[in-house]
Amino acid sequence: MASNVVLVEGLVKKYGTYEALKGLSFTSNTELVILAGPNGAGKTTTVEILTTNLRPDSGRAEVMGYDVVNEYKAVRRVIAYLPQDYFVFGDLTPKEYVASYLMARGSSFWEAWRLAGEWLEAVGLSGVNRPMRQLSGGQMRRTYLAAMLATDAEVLFLDEPTAGIDVEARRDIWRLLREKVRSGTCILMTTHDMSEAETIADKVVILNEGRMLYEGPPRALVEKVGFSHKAVLSKEARVELKRYVDLGDRVIAYFSGKGEFEGLVSLLDDPRHLISVGTVDLEDAYLLLVRGELR
Repeated sequence: MASNVVLVEGLVKKYGTYEALKGLSFTSNTELVILAGPNGAGKTTTVEILTTNLRPDSGRAEVMGYDVVNEYKAVRRVIAYLPQDYFVFGDLTPKEYVASYLMARGSSFWEAWRLAGEWLEAVGLSGVNRPMRQLSGGQMRRTYLAAMLATDAEVLFLDEPTAGIDVEARRDIWRLLREKVRSGTCILMTTHDMSEAETIADKVVILNEGRMLYEGPPRALVEKVGFSHKAVLSKEARVELKRYVDLGDRVIAYFSGKGEFEGLVSLLDDPRHLISVGTVDLEDAYLLLVRGELR
């Protein structure tokens, strides 16, 4: 049995002279891992390699102990993959689409039809009987996700699965993903939403320019920042700040503790200059790590 569900070791991928991955390495077990990073960081390239849709130039990757290049057929039997850009043409209803997807993977008609109904209900689409081409973008995305969740795949690869989905439905999907992990499925997904990553991920892998900058629990990365509180201030506040991110006519100021924050507030000549307050979160840590904006 493989010691890691997903193993990535020294992956390099080039497109002409452009190097999309520069020796990327990380691992995943039975957990929910989120790949995060700016556009062009290498997230989708990594997922394409792990799902056997792209060959690396060097390095190796394994899924459930199978090499993604030399044993690609075995890899495809144990995974399900939802790409970032995915569209179904034709007049299939959501239930017909999900059922046909499951039958293509080997389910019987009646089993596929039953699972399609169950998982469409789980994602809030049980009453939708229109052709797929008539659905909203968010409804389509939920239909595709229902198909992935309905499979018996041991590893799910989901490229921005909640993009375009409304807030209420997204919370339901978060619950379904966590339940899948609890039942023994490994999920590796990408997102640009740091709040989403902080809420549902067991581990985050942050990429930038094809390299891994951080691998570990979201909370551990937040703790590395060294600041506990933040405040959004108008530049009209005219107070001296040690650490901040410039937002044009506003700044996000960071404080090492509650006392330092309260001291700053006491210096404000007009309370309206204090726009919002909060505690430091994964998005703050992400910006610091990837962009180095914290001064």
